[in-house]
Amino acid sequence: MKRIFLFFIFHFSFFTFHFVGAQNPFVQTWCTSDPAPMAHDGRMYVYTGHDEDGADFFWMQEWRVYSTVDMVNWTDHGSPLALESFSWADDRAWAAQTVERDGKFYWYICAHSKLSNGMAIGVAVSDSPTGPFKDAIGKPLFENGSWDHIDPTVLIDDDGQAWLMWGNPQCYYLKLNRDMISYSGELGRLDMTEEAFGGPIMSKREKGKKYKDSYVEGPWLRKVDTSKFKVPSSKVYQLLYAAGGVPEHISYSTAPTPTGPWTYAGEIMPLCDTKSFTNHCGVADYKGHSYFFYHTGKLPHGGGFGRSVAVEEFQYNPDGSFPTIMPTDEGVKPIATFSPYQKVQAETMAFSRGVKTEQNDEIGVYVTDIHNGDYIKLQNVQFEGNTPKQFAARVASGLRGGRIEVRIDSLKGALLARLEVPGTGGWEKWQTISATMDNEIVNSKSSNGKCHDLYLVFTGRKGPKLFNFDWWQIEGAQKSLVVEDGGTGDYKAIMKEEATLEAHTVFVPQDLSAFNEKTPLPVLVWGNGACTNSPWEHFKFLNEIASHGYLVLATGYIPVEEKPYQGPMSTTEQQIESIDWAISQNADPSSPYYNKIDVKNICVAGMSCGGLQSLYNCADPRIKTLMICNSGLFKNSNRAQAVGGMPMPEKSKLKEIHTPIIYILGGKEDIAYENGMDDFHLINHVPAFAANYPVGHGGTYRQPHGGEFTVVALGWLDWQLKGDKQAAKMFTGKDCLLSKREGWTIEKNKKMKNEK
Repeated sequence: MKRIFLFFIFHFSFFTFHFVGAQNPFVQTWCTSDPAPMAHDGRMYVYTGHDEDGADFFWMQEWRVYSTVDMVNWTDHGSPLALESFSWADDRAWAAQTVERDGKFYWYICAHSKLSNGMAIGVAVSDSPTGPFKDAIGKPLFENGSWDHIDPTVLIDDDGQAWLMWGNPQCYYLKLNRDMISYSGELGRLDMTEEAFGGPIMSKREKGKKYKDSYVEGPWLRKVDTSKFKVPSSKVYQLLYAAGGVPEHISYSTAPTPTGPWTYAGEIMPLCDTKSFTNHCGVADYKGHSYFFYHTGKLPHGGGFGRSVAVEEFQYNPDGSFPTIMPTDEGVKPIATFSPYQKVQAETMAFSRGVKTEQNDEIGVYVTDIHNGDYIKLQNVQFEGNTPKQFAARVASGLRGGRIEVRIDSLKGALLARLEVPGTGGWEKWQTISATMDNEIVNSKSSNGKCHDLYLVFTGRKGPKLFNFDWWQIEGAQKSLVVEDGGTGDYKAIMKEEATLEAHTVFVPQDLSAFNEKTPLPVLVWGNGACTNSPWEHFKFLNEIASHGYLVLATGYIPVEEKPYQGPMSTTEQQIESIDWAISQNADPSSPYYNKIDVKNICVAGMSCGGLQSLYNCADPRIKTLMICNSGLFKNSNRAQAVGGMPMPEKSKLKEIHTPIIYILGGKEDIAYENGMDDFHLINHVPAFAANYPVGHGGTYRQPHGGEFTVVALGWLDWQLKGDKQAAKMFTGKDCLLSKREGWTIEKNKKMKNEK
């Protein structure tokens, strides 16, 4: 009876909460606290504490990580760090912050030390923002037996100096060494004065005197971007903190240096009914937006010891100072669409009811504790451009199973699919099950290009746990795949087939609403290495380019898996087909690309054989620029090295080039180096640029986001096709920026040297 009554209260609370449009708190599966945001490589990560369910104090055993690319659909990465990660820690996994330096991620934590019997500052390290993390030094970074060493914050200054601050009620600091796991100098203390923080620490307060404010705990150190804001030099550094005692609000102070002198600047988030008597903030900019993270106690059964992270978007004042930021239940708006045509981890959600997440070494994180009536919601889902065909999910159930109902726009919205989940013989005996989707409903509701909320509603016998849930995926009539979360650019990309362009793979921003006649998509036409009829080696490179606002048309069939393509070779005509298709789609009122393609700015490019195909097609007057990668026309002396089926024009073909051209090669170890550089030295009638990076013939295409080759390719495209003056600096001038980039060597012909 108790279970039924609690379920009704829980159900009603969430049901009411959802239907007022709430997205805060943005994690509902666990109580989370002390958010520390970090934008990295196209994602927003938030590192949190974890309040145990039903706690009557800050009983915290681990830290957790969540991330997003659109600010509304968050992926739970589980707990890659816990008290057990530190041999010296035995209690109180309190507030922490993570920062990246030189490709490594440093997570600064505080915990109770069994060595000193006080709170201590520790540091863990990983090669990935989601772990696994390990104790970097095997002992506390700092401890002296005191209990006030809590809530570390870290800032890497513009000059490379890293600062670590923490403390309640005294704020301490250390100067970290370059290695980020040691420090130089003595422990510093900020002057906790009335001028600095609105009031001194309690031990120094005058009896009967009223103060403006007071520093308590949870510092967050940041520096104002002076290139964006007209900030006085005396206010360049900002220290945000929980203030005022119990209950807490958020205030901040400013200073000319990290060590002060600090001046109280006022409240940011005033005391509000957040259902939590503490607060803790973090601030981060992401894709042109500014976000303020904090915590509340607003989850059902939450409170001061059951906190929950939330976020608000805001705009800085012209001088870089903070406006007043109020907590809301609505949260923030999405900044990108969500594609359902990808393998989606079940623990990715905008909102949920009832479910929990767990993790193990084999599966990673998965959704569990699923009961009848629970659900997961995804926000801003876009079906346009493809027709849903099948819904698949990986599930496990001990005995009875249940159902996943896929609904659109609301909990009782149109039913797109019903997946019957059987008993699989164990809670971790996984099966992949699929069901046909009703695509007519999606087509009718998506005809206006509107995005939707997608609900995965769980049904079955009332009372017992139904099943565990690992991932789900919608297969479209045309194959599609989201690669590396859509790339790091401003426009989350998708790799897909188009029914009107056979034997080609299209990389394009998922949301085309930002593009029109005034701001159209420039085009990159791509040919693959070895004349392969699939861009399986280059999809990360090409997807990353598309995410920066390009339509990329690659020769060959979509690579649904990263493995060699087995089939006939590609042809030079396929590149011409790409150009023809782009022009026809731009002119077709029934096409989703209508008036969205910049048909006057087309680059033809390719790697190895694809580069030869591009040179074969170089005379096409519709081409604006050429990009030849790990390639070059064969000389008479080495033509026998060519693979059968490759286009083999003579060197005289170079005279037909009528556009600027760049050769991107892999250095002297590249088998195409001799041919490519010979081409370059023969071209004197158009601007030509040669860039070499010592990685050999394979380039960096298969590295995350295409590696260094993407940096140079994007710079060239932005300059040649978008007229970006900043991008031009990578290639123009006596000391062009690429000449200063580590590892690269360059050459320019006379025509290029004259480019400004």
